[in-house]
Amino acid sequence: AEKRIAELDRIFKRIYEDDISGTISHERFLKLSTDYEAEQRELTEQVKTWREVVEIFEQDRSDFDSFAAIVRKYVGIRELTPTIVNEFVKKIIVHAPDKSSGHRRQKIELVWNFIGEVNLPGDDQTVERQRKGRTA
Repeated sequence: AEKRIAELDRIFKRIYEDDISGTISHERFLKLSTDYEAEQRELTEQVKTWREVVEIFEQDRSDFDSFAAIVRKYVGIRELTPTIVNEFVKKIIVHAPDKSSGHRRQKIELVWNFIGEVNLPGDDQTVERQRKGRTA
């Protein structure tokens, strides 16, 4: 797309020179220049979008690499210390308890360093199974 944008600049310069020299009519120049400018605007937007996507991908890859380095650092640990928790966890969000169902439920969110929040499927069922296991 970037090559085509540069090519469109060269084409536009040529048709402008052709318009000035009288090789093409001014009406034809206006039609061609409108078409080329529209194509160039569209390509410029596509390039901008793809650059943003690449930037996000590169940041995600860097964040994953950083998180993986921490995981490798602590493989085989025997004790979870505050230092280790601080390296893994960015913040813990404890929501207000909800008693609307007749049972006290409280949502707790972990936001991990480098990778953010991870929503695991079935978290509610896991908590319910654990709760039933404790009371049984």
